[in-house]
Amino acid sequence: MDPIEIRSAAGRKQALYFGAHGRELFGFFHPPKEGPWRGVGVVLVNPFGTDHTRADRPYRHLAERLSAAGFACLRFDASGTGDSGGSDQSPGLVHDWIEDIGHAVEELRARSGAKSIALVGLRLGGTLAATYAAEHGGIDSLVLWSPCVSGATFANETIKLHKLYARIEPQMAGAPKGPPGGEEALGLFLPNQLIEELSGLDLLKTARSPARRTLVIDGGGLAGRDGLMARLTELGAAPVLQSHPGHKFLIMVSHRGQVPDEVLDSIVGWLSSSHPSTVEAVSPPPRPSGPAPSGERAILYGRSRPLFGVLTPANPALRDSGRPGIILSNAGCVNRSGPHRIYVKMARRWAALGFDVLRVDLSGIGDSPVEPGATENVTYPPSGVEDLGEAMRALGSPRVIVGGLCSGGDYAYQLGASEPGVVGAWLLNPRTFAVLELAAVESGALPGSPVVEVPRTLQRMAGRGVDTLLVVSRNDPGVAYCDRHAAEEMQSLAGLKGFKRIDLEGADHSFTPVAIQERVSDLLTAYLAQPR
Repeated sequence: MDPIEIRSAAGRKQALYFGAHGRELFGFFHPPKEGPWRGVGVVLVNPFGTDHTRADRPYRHLAERLSAAGFACLRFDASGTGDSGGSDQSPGLVHDWIEDIGHAVEELRARSGAKSIALVGLRLGGTLAATYAAEHGGIDSLVLWSPCVSGATFANETIKLHKLYARIEPQMAGAPKGPPGGEEALGLFLPNQLIEELSGLDLLKTARSPARRTLVIDGGGLAGRDGLMARLTELGAAPVLQSHPGHKFLIMVSHRGQVPDEVLDSIVGWLSSSHPSTVEAVSPPPRPSGPAPSGERAILYGRSRPLFGVLTPANPALRDSGRPGIILSNAGCVNRSGPHRIYVKMARRWAALGFDVLRVDLSGIGDSPVEPGATENVTYPPSGVEDLGEAMRALGSPRVIVGGLCSGGDYAYQLGASEPGVVGAWLLNPRTFAVLELAAVESGALPGSPVVEVPRTLQRMAGRGVDTLLVVSRNDPGVAYCDRHAAEEMQSLAGLKGFKRIDLEGADHSFTPVAIQERVSDLLTAYLAQPR
């Protein structure tokens, strides 16, 4: 199958699959601008966990800028992360992640004709990029962006941050314990075996030079920086140090994160000065996209503008034309994978039970280009409801369940109240319901319509046959506001046919505890299995 291509003002990109059977990798290839190019391919190695979620937009911007500067670029999700195949609980993950970089290098060479390869990695992605480069060779330039000097550093930091978050976040009081045999790490579960594997990564013990030249970016307080610079110098990796403090995007929720322009411009500038020559454009033979995990398909839809989504098709043996399709809408400005990758896991679980599932990026979020003249990375893009209408048409099912977390729950509320084809609405910690304006709600401004309209609308939805499921963390602000200001009407929903509310104890807004993620998946799956 040919990879789909998305064209926008930011350039071209192709969604594709590649890699090993059983843990197929998903990525985007950004070809160099048309005309002479530098003959260099750049592989972007993702960080992990919340770093991955929050770096998604900066990585896309970096790939677009590299493409505009005459480089070919490939960004991808490693095994068991993002939209790629594999499980985040598989043994030997560190080995797989390093091997994945090799698959990405091979794919980029074959797709672009690049003679030279550069690697860029942020945080643990930098650790893995340097490890791969030292073990396999053949890397011309290496960018280590605030790297974790060891895998143990990453594991210890994220485990400690999770414990701190669990103590200071009120909604996490009474959070259920994660499974035995490992540690929770801000939405991830790190099995003891993975922690042990990570402890084997140590850039200070690298025995071979990872690259001809290396750029090390210190985002502020880089632990082990001086030792790393000394070791790279000893190995002949010609390290250059640049300091760009203030990596706020890594500690802020996605809709508030800013693109770190200074860092991205420095990376593009350093690579451009390292590879100044240009060569005539080459035209490698067309290369199809490889097999995808769970039979998934990257799709491009939308009649007036390109929108991106990933379709997980129903298991053919269980496909039933009477089953509704399922659409999962972005949670805030997190891409279609969902916080902690929960959308991917749930989509594949439900597809195995016979449901088509489409997880989408609304305009200006993830990999759906922003509308001309509009602002990207907006939690409620002006065209959001229309975008989801386009998704319903692309799914092609006459009966659709729409669901999502946070803003995704608000859109499910909107479509459940207005779209005749919607037969189910799953509202997971909805934030604004009808307002669709986060800044106004967070500032304390009163909604345009009385808050009592929320329970009334939920009642009407259930009354006209929309299975309405409200799953909320205790005291989550959106529903808590309704409970406080329309208490009697919200309480009257209890026992209403076609409506069900489930309150979760020990859960924060984005379902960080692993046990909560599993419980939400089990609740929704059980709800699907109920006879209607």
